[in-house]
Amino acid sequence: MHYGNNKPKYIRYAIYVAVIVIAAILQNSPGGIPEVLGARALVILPACVSIAMFEREIAAGVFGVVAGCLWDVSSGTDGNNAFVLLVVCAVCSLLISHFMRNNVLTALVLGSGGIVIYNFARIIFDIWLEGAGISLKQFFTFYFTSGIYTLAFVPVFYFIVSWIYNSHKTADE
Repeated sequence: MHYGNNKPKYIRYAIYVAVIVIAAILQNSPGGIPEVLGARALVILPACVSIAMFEREIAAGVFGVVAGCLWDVSSGTDGNNAFVLLVVCAVCSLLISHFMRNNVLTALVLGSGGIVIYNFARIIFDIWLEGAGISLKQFFTFYFTSGIYTLAFVPVFYFIVSWIYNSHKTADE
């Protein structure tokens, strides 16, 4: 059985992994991306949302898990990022496949939703389940500003992933 020439797809997937690794390095290394008002940009999230917008659900979920595992390993967290990115990427891919058009405005909407889901999950998993409280000041000085800062990277990753996808399409895509 011959399934066609999938070489461009495999090259595209390898480039996506490189984008995720570079985003993880920039996000988790000191001086990679500067802090603004005490908040850090979580650039793995917009990279994953952008990749999910161009891939099918299974591939998007796999990239979400890979990026989440890399994020967990490189930042020393306890494994919640892989689960959250799996859900965010699969949902983004499903929404693009069935209900939304793939453009930069949609990327901003889905990126915003992904940021809200991630921050909410982080508050639930890391703060409430560990017994530590969260103050309103902490929410606005870190989570909210970090979300806004992260949202600024969504168009950048959208255009990078769009170029990668269009440069390495298979005949049936």
